[in-house]
Amino acid sequence: MKVARGRELLTSEQRQVLMQIPEDEWVLGTYYTFSKRDLEIINKRRREENRLGFTVQLAVLRYPGWPYTHIKNIPDSVIHYISKQIGASPSSLKLYPQRDNTLWDHLKEIRIEYKLVTFTLKEYRMTFKHLHQLALENGDAIHLLHECIDFLRKNKIILPAI
Repeated sequence: MKVARGRELLTSEQRQVLMQIPEDEWVLGTYYTFSKRDLEIINKRRREENRLGFTVQLAVLRYPGWPYTHIKNIPDSVIHYISKQIGASPSSLKLYPQRDNTLWDHLKEIRIEYKLVTFTLKEYRMTFKHLHQLALENGDAIHLLHECIDFLRKNKIILPAI
């Protein structure tokens, strides 16, 4: 038996747009260019596919803000841009992760190193408080969703599934 759900806020196309990784130079330069500290953390991984996988995880957590497992498509140009910075072959990403534990261990390390937090009840309440006044001023759902995502990014909160 299928349980009826309430009205969906987003269409599948709108979800794809929100989770899409842009290929423009500003996004690449802002979110996908790695600092010396980033590279020191990245280079702790010995195997090329793990370095690249870790780096891609870090990149997509920065922008658009969802975990690697939630992102359906990462443009080849973005993978090339990232891999060039760490001296890895873009094709090595196909080998990542060979173990699920590797993926989760890397996510945990990124969360600790970069002080990222998961979206829990505490973050929900904080976000609701922020959005409440904005909703009184402008009740447009898409506008509020963008405000919500911006707020979560600014507060280093990993975006929840949508």
